[in-house]
Amino acid sequence: MSDYTLGLYANLYPQNDLDSRGIFIRQMVEKLEENNVKILKAVKKSSCPFAYAPFYTRSFINCFRHSDILQAEYIPHSSLIPSLLKLNRPLFIKFHGDDGYIYPFKNRFNMALIKYSIRRADHILTCSESLRETIISIGTDPEDISAIANGIDVNKFRPMDKERCREEFSFPPDTVISLYVGRLHPMKGIGELIEAAGKNPEVTFVFGGPGPVPAHPDNCIFLGSVNPEKIPALMNSADFLTLPSHSEGLGIVLLESLACRLPVIASNVGGIPEIISDENGILIPPGDVDRLSDAVNWMKENPGSIREMGIKGEEKVKRDYNNDVLVKKLIGLHESCLP
Repeated sequence: MSDYTLGLYANLYPQNDLDSRGIFIRQMVEKLEENNVKILKAVKKSSCPFAYAPFYTRSFINCFRHSDILQAEYIPHSSLIPSLLKLNRPLFIKFHGDDGYIYPFKNRFNMALIKYSIRRADHILTCSESLRETIISIGTDPEDISAIANGIDVNKFRPMDKERCREEFSFPPDTVISLYVGRLHPMKGIGELIEAAGKNPEVTFVFGGPGPVPAHPDNCIFLGSVNPEKIPALMNSADFLTLPSHSEGLGIVLLESLACRLPVIASNVGGIPEIISDENGILIPPGDVDRLSDAVNWMKENPGSIREMGIKGEEKVKRDYNNDVLVKKLIGLHESCLP
């Protein structure tokens, strides 16, 4: 395998081991380094808007340092400077979700920025086939764009003893648990999920993630931000995971859940249908509280079926979304652009 230097530009990257924002980009970096790829990073680790100043300064400086290939994550915020200063080096840009589904269509200026980055890129990456089709519709040659999902570490996310995991979080041993992991944001369907909790009082709804806690019924538990190292145990403490998002690129949390043999209820949006099917979960229309509530009740009433769904989900993740396999696919694309 060739040794080369990758200049990485990302406006979302973890501050530390307890920060889950952009953690899949850091995991990609670590896997690339394991495969002898040198990484020259310009990354934004803070959510503060003022952090863009040092991020763009570092991006500018790094464009004049040695790197064989440039890659920007999240478009156009991370791709603006490498697009301007690629200096005859191959440039890869990767769309992760809302940067392709929503941002370009807000106004003409946004669309112009996206199209500029697309024109300057030598190859375009997306996290799902659905997002790939969206970017093609904006205007690019289908041969110049590849869908490579953000994979997961299947050695970290794996089935564990449920009873022991519940003890770790002090959850009742005899309740059915619906788990949500992520930001407590309206676009993630938090409002609908809380409404569904009110319709399913016999199910315990656990929320793990940052954000303001909304009004909720007594069967909801809010953990706040959870140490990323404890997420596998948290998933193994639940019976199923629920992600009723209004928009989603792919949904790493879905892959993590399935790898732990946890079936999923998720919205039929973005790249989610590429992961979730009748074999491993239930797809619902976004914003439909009644369908969400019915799916939760079905999960509660069919423990045998959801065990089978979990097994099918684990098989799919190991086959199609193993981080080791996906990173090697990315390296192959990189090497195809090297002189």
